[in-house]
Amino acid sequence: MSINNQIIEENRALYDSVGDFYPTHEAVAITKETINNIVCHWFTPTNSKPNELVIYVHGGGYAIGSFQSHKAMVSHFAKGLERTILFVEYSLAPEKPYPNGLNDVLSIYKWATQMFTDYNFYLMGDSAGGGLVIASVFEIYQHKLTPPQAVALISPWYNLATNNPSLESRQHLDQILNKEMVQNFAYAYAGANISKADPSQLHFENFPPVFVGVGTNEVLFDDAINFFDMVYKIQENSQLKIYGGQGHVLTQLDISTKSAQDLIININLFFTNTHNA
Repeated sequence: MSINNQIIEENRALYDSVGDFYPTHEAVAITKETINNIVCHWFTPTNSKPNELVIYVHGGGYAIGSFQSHKAMVSHFAKGLERTILFVEYSLAPEKPYPNGLNDVLSIYKWATQMFTDYNFYLMGDSAGGGLVIASVFEIYQHKLTPPQAVALISPWYNLATNNPSLESRQHLDQILNKEMVQNFAYAYAGANISKADPSQLHFENFPPVFVGVGTNEVLFDDAINFFDMVYKIQENSQLKIYGGQGHVLTQLDISTKSAQDLIININLFFTNTHNA
């Protein structure tokens, strides 16, 4: 298989335009900072809880996505979660394939835990960002770093082999992703290293408390279900919420829907309950 760079370039511009579908939240200040040569953005809500930090890893098939595509959604997350969010603009494929993006996320996580030693940390990601969060958690345990207090995943892309039945059985429902696109992104990111880069091939002995949200109308539906089936066996404090009739990353196109607001409320409650446990 060869990389279709045209699909990637066209989708980069298209995906960035999604960030203008609705405005950023007016009660959230956004500032840019380069940390360890990685561009990051701070989202600080007026109601931010002290000593609490969410590190956010964006989706986009490991090859697209940016601050531009996610700024509005993440600002509403910051406000709804009542926590400051550090958004990571990690390296993208195919220019910088696996493990560059993963290494960037780990670099920021390690920096944050060393910089803010008395903080509670949370990891959050959507789609491919969810896959990166899963892989990051594995590396965090491998390197004996302080694990996050909790994790939240929205429509996580768990299986880079792209062979789950929902890729075809739910294609008629998904208005955003298709099998060809997902396969192209996977190859651009990992090439011949698919099995090594694939989060679903990692063997976990530990995992932080985790909340997973997914819509029924998405080709990656099986990814979320299979991840939850795996993680619940080792982490009883795991929650799965399935949103009927909702598509991929249900908060991105419209933050005001009942489902989108419910997702934010549930993640906030989950983070707060794990902190208070």
